Amino acid sequence: MKKLLAICTTLAMLLSLSFSVLATTIRINIGPGAVPDETQPRVNAGDAPTGWGPDSWQGPVAGAGNKTNWHARYLADGDALSTLFPTEAAGLKVKDLAGISYYTKRSPGIPANQDWWVSIYTRTTGSGDAKSWNHDSYISNYNQHGTGTGAWQQWSTGLGSSFGGITFSSHSGSGGLNDAFDHLTLAQLASATDAGSASVGDALVEMISVQTNSGWNGFDGYMDGLKITLKSGNVGQVNFIGVPEPATLALLLLGLAGIGFASWRKPPPRVA
Repeated sequence: MKKLLAICTTLAMLLSLSFSVLATTIRINIGPGAVPDETQPRVNAGDAPTGWGPDSWQGPVAGAGNKTNWHARYLADGDALSTLFPTEAAGLKVKDLAGISYYTKRSPGIPANQDWWVSIYTRTTGSGDAKSWNHDSYISNYNQHGTGTGAWQQWSTGLGSSFGGITFSSHSGSGGLNDAFDHLTLAQLASATDAGSASVGDALVEMISVQTNSGWNGFDGYMDGLKITLKSGNVGQVNFIGVPEPATLALLLLGLAGIGFASWRKPPPRVA
């Protein structure tokens, strides 16, 4: 009996160890050319948050309607979601997201209610879809970042965020969430229902984006260091730089190649 207990204990320890080993962190370096359908950002050469060098992105130059967005999308636009999470992207749900964080830097002269933001887009279901390419979208509370300090600041869904944490609100024409849908934490969002009474947590993730607003007609703030953590323990990191390294290009090419083995859904010409 003692031998059996010892064997079971050993197996349990090995199983626990195997799960910890299986958790991975994948980092990709993304250059301005990866922006799929909007104005490319400017490169902020030689300046980045600690651990995210050598460069970062600055918002697009001034001009009517100029905005920048980049997204870790499933299948389309480089399929970066599959590159970051190769075994989970296909079935990734909102409730599988454990945390999201990123960095921005703004001078005090930039309006306090303007900054780069993060949005979560869900995949179409064929019923109550906001657009032809997404069911709904949830935008972070970037307008609560406050006045810029001229230093890098991290915004996070975790407790370490300097302004209380990233929250999400519905940002689509489908009617959004039922009840109190403004400023939900990631956990609250996963427990919410949409206007069609469907579970937001069970919705498949189409993409996670970082972007600026076309109504600002350009933007001078900086952004870097997007980190997406899943409940499985897997982590995807996006380092925004001037020119991607060969290793990152190879990863993204593998993601593009994977599109040929999946059902093709033609992406829209623009992401709003």
